[in-house]
Amino acid sequence: MSTEILTGENALQVDQAGLDSYLNHVLKRRSIRKLTAGPVSDETIRAIAEAGRWSASSGNSQPARIVILKERNTDFWNFVEQTLSTKLQGEQLERAIARLAGYRSGVFTIVVYEDTTISHNPPAGFNPELWKNFAAQALGIFQANLWNAISAAGLGASNQHINFQIEEELRSFLHVPETWQSYCILPVGFPAETPAEGSRHPHEKVVFYENGPAE
Repeated sequence: MSTEILTGENALQVDQAGLDSYLNHVLKRRSIRKLTAGPVSDETIRAIAEAGRWSASSGNSQPARIVILKERNTDFWNFVEQTLSTKLQGEQLERAIARLAGYRSGVFTIVVYEDTTISHNPPAGFNPELWKNFAAQALGIFQANLWNAISAAGLGASNQHINFQIEEELRSFLHVPETWQSYCILPVGFPAETPAEGSRHPHEKVVFYENGPAE
């Protein structure tokens, strides 16, 4: 195989337009909790899922799994409400139920799972705790890629963790194996609220070049 050095118009160059487009989607991403329905094709949903499926993972181990509910989206949130009603009470229940209306009104829901047959079974000689840490990082990347793809599609979502309150009931409702551990729930739809402007620490407080802040 020959190696050709690119020169002139073919020289290596940064795709600044591509970077700017991606950054724009990242900057647009917000936690949208009030959603509304609208036309979203199965092709769009599949493309969003592909953004997760192609996420990086240690040794290409791919520990993330997802269940997408579109036809059963309303049924899913009705199930969540009914289940929470048996576990919570008083103000805590009222606060949880009030939030569900915004999720139920969306288009589809993604439930993210960790496949523990992968994350709890490291390669031979690999530190088990380090392997679990690598799996957690892979799941974080997976969620970020999903959420950024949702933003790129002009849709809204938020990262919810109701799953931890209803783990076993959720497993039964979705018919997932015992070896899958729920990670988060992403209700997705068209934004029905205008979120507050995003804010972050100043660049100089977060990003350091060549050395860290310690003397």
